[in-house]
Amino acid sequence: MPGPGHRKKAKPRAASSTSARATSSSASSPDAYVGDIDHAETWNTIVDILCIVFEIPDITTRSGLKKVHSNFEAIYRRLDKACQKYPENERIVGGVVGIYAKMCADSILRNKLFERGLLDKLMPLLDHDYSRHMALRALGTITHHGGASIRRDIARHTAKLTKLVEQFPDDENLIELVITIISHSVSTVVEGDRPADPALLASLDMRTVLKLTTENTKKEWATPYLINHAMVLLAMSTLHASAACKGYPPMQKFLVAGLRSTDWVTRCTCLGGVIRLHRAESERDMRALDPYKFLEHIQRGFAPHLQDRMSAYGFPRCDTYLTLKTSRDYQNAMMTCAQDKNLYSLGLQLAEFILRTEFSISDGMFQTQDPRTGRFETMSDLGLPFTMWIDALPLCARAIRTRAHPHEADLADILDIKFRIMKQRIPDAVELARKALKRSPDNAYFYYAITLSADHTEGLRAAKKGLKCRNITPFVRFQLMQRAVEHAGDMGIQILQESPTAGKAKWEEGIAFLMSALDDAKVFVEQAPPDNRHMNAVLYWYILLTIAIKGPELSTDLRELQDAMKGSKIADEFALAIGITPPKTNLRLGQQTVVRLYSAAAAEFGNVFIKAASEDKVKPISPEKLEDDLAAWLEDTHIHDGDHDQELHEMHPKVNTNSVALYRCSWCGNPSAVLRKCSGCSKTRYCDGACQKSHWTEHKRLCNANGA
Repeated sequence: MPGPGHRKKAKPRAASSTSARATSSSASSPDAYVGDIDHAETWNTIVDILCIVFEIPDITTRSGLKKVHSNFEAIYRRLDKACQKYPENERIVGGVVGIYAKMCADSILRNKLFERGLLDKLMPLLDHDYSRHMALRALGTITHHGGASIRRDIARHTAKLTKLVEQFPDDENLIELVITIISHSVSTVVEGDRPADPALLASLDMRTVLKLTTENTKKEWATPYLINHAMVLLAMSTLHASAACKGYPPMQKFLVAGLRSTDWVTRCTCLGGVIRLHRAESERDMRALDPYKFLEHIQRGFAPHLQDRMSAYGFPRCDTYLTLKTSRDYQNAMMTCAQDKNLYSLGLQLAEFILRTEFSISDGMFQTQDPRTGRFETMSDLGLPFTMWIDALPLCARAIRTRAHPHEADLADILDIKFRIMKQRIPDAVELARKALKRSPDNAYFYYAITLSADHTEGLRAAKKGLKCRNITPFVRFQLMQRAVEHAGDMGIQILQESPTAGKAKWEEGIAFLMSALDDAKVFVEQAPPDNRHMNAVLYWYILLTIAIKGPELSTDLRELQDAMKGSKIADEFALAIGITPPKTNLRLGQQTVVRLYSAAAAEFGNVFIKAASEDKVKPISPEKLEDDLAAWLEDTHIHDGDHDQELHEMHPKVNTNSVALYRCSWCGNPSAVLRKCSGCSKTRYCDGACQKSHWTEHKRLCNANGA
């Protein structure tokens, strides 16, 4: 197909004898080409004439754009002069704008054109029937290649774009173009933890945008191209336009229905959208708990059906039993210390308590009751170097180190780490744990301390390594497991939402994270004590990850997850029994939304996502004959620069989940894209030398066999 800039093929109005004259004498007779343009049948012909008359290089190639760079001012003056001379001729202005739009594939040229008022030239073309589609297509090209600031400038015209859809409800091409433009532009307004332009966001009628976008995805003629652009916009809008999203339930159903897509990124993008929907109203998960309040509630006992679950699990293994026992042991140890003043002996006991249960150390003190007033008063004259019991931890650690028994060095570090955690000095606790691991790489508690870091990568690696330690208490094991679920789940969703253009390898890494999180969640739900206070959070992940990973394999009534949902209700009852009102976290609210809307969403929007995932989604929208040639030209670009987004159909490669194992450490199972291959067999992969060393006893026979 001939295209603008390809002069050897350009034949504007071949039947017209004035075309040649326009080419040869354009400088001396600037009006000569106007007749050709007024009689041109397609936009492609119009642009061809302009490219020849004004000597525009082939801007579909990098070399052509380099020529424009070197002669930009002269080229721009020639084109702009035509617009100024014929401002009412929408064919000339539209053709020039089309050329400008093509130049916008280059970020430097794009910025120069916008500084010179390109948008002001383009927007009036939307008011004319003849130029409307061409202008929309140019806007689509600009927003596709445009940077964030330019996209926000275009987003300021959202009201005019949505009005076009209301004016022309049966114009399929117009609606698809508008939704694509809005998706590219408005997404930059609503993305990120904080909106880049709060005033612009406040000026947008987001409810109209969401309603218009959602409704048109259900149209019989809606293409995969439209649906995928709509999906990105709706998922991105849930954080900063949550009020509008909640005020329009069909939009929420659309996102929930996306969890049944056959496409991985669609499922994860929709899941992220649902979770973000509730962030503004959500509560933080409880990391700390008043141990006195906790003990007060559990001493009252549990309902019979909860006791039955604990009995079936084994009372001595339940968190409640271990917490009560440890509380008594802790008080006895402190009373003994008040008598014998032996900080070394106290330290050995406290270290054992810390590895036994989460609420092992309470911030108590020695008190006595005044017989006259009845008030409790702190006793500070016991001859001990501490008053508050928690302050005994570093003192006991020092006493253990003074004895200098190598096998007890870990216990001193455990005391110091626990002290830092209780004082909310997490970075200090993590740093000390890192140092301790250099001496004792098989101590699970040190890995647990590192998982408390906000760094998902380090936290997940530590959790997976800690779970492989030989000497690990049940408490530490389940703490590591629930942290592994949280870190891997967050990382998987983030990767699949933010890095879809990075290629198949990045996708498989993201899927590996999600599968790792689900694996650990499944083990936790099956093996952790029923009264574990993290049970509910892990169940939220288990339910959401199962839905995200299984996708369309699940029944629309989610019967496969009935046991998990029942378990979540039981976990709520356990939480209330120990004085905890389950916090309304993002995960909790997101899971409730998905479960509540899943069946209805599948019925209303299920076919939409079947269509969105169809093989023909790689086809661009089908324009009318009048604009067919120009559409092909605007999409025909052979350059790439850092500002480019790839089209949505390039964002959805086929992923072989069987190769996901290549992104999991062969020893600890940690998902990562930077694993090291075994030099012997080049098949097993490891986080580092420590994992390879730990796995060698098991792997060496297979490795030697392969190397033979």
